[in-house]
Amino acid sequence: MFAVIIALAIGIVIGWNWQQPPWAKDIQDRIVGTFQSFTHKGPK
Repeated sequence: MFAVIIALAIGIVIGWNWQQPPWAKDIQDRIVGTFQSFTHKGPK
């Protein structure tokens, strides 16, 4: 369990310091857009 926490912490630090490749940015944009469309739908 402790090893998993350490691995996640290292991954977060690396993710903050390295740039995302274009394909990863595209996937992230699609996922964020999907969640935003769910949150903006509703009664007016």
